[in-house]
Amino acid sequence: MAVACGVTAALAALPLALGACGDDDSATSADAKPVTLAITTSDAGAQKFRTAAPSSIEGGLVKLVFKNAGQDPHEAQLVRIDGGHSAQEALKAFAAEDGPIPEWLHFSGGAGTTGPGRSVTTSLLLTPGSYAMLDNADFMGPPNSSRGAIATFEVTKGSDGELPDDSTAQITATENEQGTPDYGFEAEGLKVGPNRLRFENKGDELHHVVLFPIVADKTLKDVERALASDRPSGPPPVDFSKSASTAAIDGESAQVTDLVLRAPGRYALVCFISDPDGKGKPHFQRGMIKEVMVR
Repeated sequence: MAVACGVTAALAALPLALGACGDDDSATSADAKPVTLAITTSDAGAQKFRTAAPSSIEGGLVKLVFKNAGQDPHEAQLVRIDGGHSAQEALKAFAAEDGPIPEWLHFSGGAGTTGPGRSVTTSLLLTPGSYAMLDNADFMGPPNSSRGAIATFEVTKGSDGELPDDSTAQITATENEQGTPDYGFEAEGLKVGPNRLRFENKGDELHHVVLFPIVADKTLKDVERALASDRPSGPPPVDFSKSASTAAIDGESAQVTDLVLRAPGRYALVCFISDPDGKGKPHFQRGMIKEVMVR
């Protein structure tokens, strides 16, 4: 699928709700309390996983708490599935490196690649519908979701809400208003260590962001060339082991999520997703690659 990071990513080591919004129509967006969506992925034998999640939560403002209780990297990509399609159909589309993104599949955010023993908290807005949590963090083999790291749940109508204003950094994905292939990122406030990141997609297309530390003497052009190559030669221009990422979100949406940057210096912000028909270039080859300094 256009969401898969392909050869580049292959190089990288890339309960019930605890609270609920009431049905009181008099509640304002500012008053709405988030529903907690607790999801945990753990080991279930050799290269097998299990994921625990509630069967249903109220929608609106949701606080996803994703815990990786296993020994491998995992992610929690939330997708809304329309039209009676199944989670397995969504997984098949999600895991394909080429091919279109079905119109019935909507990317709702979540937790990016999360290391063993770590937790990520993400604030997001979920509309009613059928959802799945998918995990494609292991690009070296079959998707983790095909080995048990998958969950389904329903989201029912809840109170309206707004994303919290507790972010300490922001990355915005942009697209040229005239429809030309000029995509880009705007970023501010990133620092070494924990970041509370507001990731906002102001475009129409699906986007995510992966952050790679750039190796000392390499340039952003070196990074772009290596990422675009099917067979990059020489040492990689980025430190894949210290990468960080967000989940993907549809156009005109946002989320506030935990993001840990483990080294100071120059970083490349990259979007690997391509257009919905799956035929276009990855977005980083259309301008969605940016160098930022992290201190």
